[in-house]
Amino acid sequence: MTDPDKAELLAELAAARANIAATGTALHAASDSIRHKFDIPARAKASFENHRSAWLSGAAIFGLLLSKLPARKKTVFVEQATGATGKLATAWGFFKFASGLAKPFLGDLAAKWIAARVEKATTAPPPGTK
Repeated sequence: MTDPDKAELLAELAAARANIAATGTALHAASDSIRHKFDIPARAKASFENHRSAWLSGAAIFGLLLSKLPARKKTVFVEQATGATGKLATAWGFFKFASGLAKPFLGDLAAKWIAARVEKATTAPPPGTK
């Protein structure tokens, strides 16, 4: 190899290194830009901080629109009971209603009965004495 060829190769090598360095810098800048664009939580937070009134009024309008939507109407079909089953169900419903009404009365009656038993047990003479 001669000196001019060597100098030419060194110049090409220096140019290639400069090109690689410039490409690396551009690639780093592009990756930073992509990382910033895909950082959605940070961008959303910054947008909320910069445009707080727009976000809050938009949320209020959206909530108002949701509240004005009609409620979902769900139709439920129930077969009508006939015969003995229907009568039994009616009787059971009446029994539940009546027991609900009688519960306070029965509770007082049970409390009085238990109190009488306790009083009788505590005032009775010991066994074997008259």
